[in-house]
Amino acid sequence: MDFLLNYQYLTPKRLNGFDKYKYKSVDTSPLSNYVMHPFWNQLVKVYPLWVPANMLTLVGWILSLLTMLIISYYDPHCLTNTSIPSSVWFLAALFTFWAHQLDGTDGKQARRTNSSSPLGELFDHGLDSSAVWLMVLSNVSCFGIGAHSVVQIDFVFIFYFTLFAFNIAHWEKYTTSVMFLPWAYDISQIWLASAYMVTFFNGVDTWKLSLGGVSMGFMFKCILIFLVLAVCLPFSIANQVKARRDSPGDCVTVWESIQPLTCLCSVTVLHFFYGYLSTGDLINTQIRLFLISYGILFSNLNCRLIVAQMSGGQCERFNTLAYPLLPMMLLSWFKICDDSTVLLCYVVFLTCCQLHYGINVVRQLCDHLNVYCFKVGKPPARKPTDSTNGSCKHAVE
Repeated sequence: MDFLLNYQYLTPKRLNGFDKYKYKSVDTSPLSNYVMHPFWNQLVKVYPLWVPANMLTLVGWILSLLTMLIISYYDPHCLTNTSIPSSVWFLAALFTFWAHQLDGTDGKQARRTNSSSPLGELFDHGLDSSAVWLMVLSNVSCFGIGAHSVVQIDFVFIFYFTLFAFNIAHWEKYTTSVMFLPWAYDISQIWLASAYMVTFFNGVDTWKLSLGGVSMGFMFKCILIFLVLAVCLPFSIANQVKARRDSPGDCVTVWESIQPLTCLCSVTVLHFFYGYLSTGDLINTQIRLFLISYGILFSNLNCRLIVAQMSGGQCERFNTLAYPLLPMMLLSWFKICDDSTVLLCYVVFLTCCQLHYGINVVRQLCDHLNVYCFKVGKPPARKPTDSTNGSCKHAVE
């Protein structure tokens, strides 16, 4: 039991790497600098000083989770129908708005309470890794999947591209040691809350309009793919080239810099072909559950990339949670088990693994840095422990 509850995901070398970590970021977004940050600077003054920053982060993430769960209850297959109560869209707008504000003020609250630490950044960005796909799976129900929007396989690629766009910032940080904050973050949050409010007032038919015979869903898909491939990716590469020229000592080798992309692409391809080739046609029959499985996989993969960058270690070459997809393919091809049941079991497995990873990594960092996760203040000084930093001596790099 101790092996499960006190598992050491972080080796002593990685833990020591967190001691040397310094956060560096670049934020050039006019919306962020001239609108959101001034607003957040005033909003954070309302919070009591006893409220820990990580609690703000967690509550914001829970609001995103609740939004996805409530909408999924009424629209399990992302088809959208008028049976979704209008109050759901109002709640979605409210929850999304406050999730954005809490995520924007958690760092300010940490500095205000003198409780900033590498744990806070990891906790924030780690939860963001899952919040991004929770928001996408919620917002799709405004448009719905169908002839008036996009078909299932189109939405799968929209989902993949959106998460790839999120991953780009952390890939840059792994390569250059600097977080180039994307302009799209605040814009996307305002868009999400606004879309829910429009749907609340006017209904889902608002999004079934077309221009010149082209649906809004199709236009959105084309714009997204264009922005990711023609804007986000080229700007990211330009940032990395500039960083290698100006601060080569802070950058990893070119070979090492492509490893995060290799890992992400291999997992994505394997996941896609599992759904595409499944005899149960999971992409069309269980699209929400299918994409939830990828979302959790992505969250774990991105969290491990963040840990690697912050601790100065190498990123993983392939995410181990994707290995079950191989026997799952065989079960599907030979029709040994029902595909939907197997996929549901896989989602439960992924959820348990991600919770286990997140809880144990946070616990290890709290022990190592001697900080609280959900309490303002510093724990009493403790005597030095052995090199394993805990009672369980199993470690995974």
